[in-house]
Amino acid sequence: MFRLLETAVRVEPLQGEGLTNVLHLVTLADGRKAVLRQPKVARDLPKFVVPGAPAVLAHNGRGDVLVEYVEGRTLADALPVSAEVWRGIGLAFRRIHRVGLLHNDVNLHNIIVGDGKATLIDWDNPGQGNPLDELAAFEEHLYLHGTELPQAFWTGYGHRPDLQLLRAHRIAGCVGWLASDDWRRWEHDRALRPEQLARVRDWRRLLARWLAGQFRTAWLESGRLAAEVAVLQHRQRPEDRHEHRRPQHGQ
Repeated sequence: MFRLLETAVRVEPLQGEGLTNVLHLVTLADGRKAVLRQPKVARDLPKFVVPGAPAVLAHNGRGDVLVEYVEGRTLADALPVSAEVWRGIGLAFRRIHRVGLLHNDVNLHNIIVGDGKATLIDWDNPGQGNPLDELAAFEEHLYLHGTELPQAFWTGYGHRPDLQLLRAHRIAGCVGWLASDDWRRWEHDRALRPEQLARVRDWRRLLARWLAGQFRTAWLESGRLAAEVAVLQHRQRPEDRHEHRRPQHGQ
């Protein structure tokens, strides 16, 4: 497959939590470690270099890729983490967003943390877009793991966006994800372990519950707004209210 693999001293399955790749940990002849990622479905690789991403050592037309191994733990496994680590995660997002790129798969298993820094891995589908979509998606994945973004993340990121606007992007993203084909594909993927399948089913249930809560909140807020308008109208001067009545008989 790759010439580097011909001289590898060890190749062993890597028990990752990815849902779309088969992973192997490779020890190369020179002592370096690398990860061999083979997609379950062939795909094109990105055509540009991403700042801060693990180095690509080899790749082919099918989408198999040999990448630099990053020491550390996934954020999913490391939670809870220190404020220093959260600042490092925020900085990692800042570095890619400020050059106009998105990772496009910011689940917690694609963030490696250690020694107060963070690295985004598995750059299968980077692209351009609105950073708010990515930040909202990250918030969503944190919610699925029972936590939320702390202030330390925004310190590393450099600024905090309008929270109502971020919420709107998250609602739109949640609707889009729930309507996607991901769930059917995972249900029919015989390679998924039972615990992985249980995890994605739980994700879907949590996303639906969160979305229903957002719509319920919006409905309650609209009701409060209507009540406030009614109160304001009631507090108008009598002569002002009279101006808005229909003309009486004989007028």
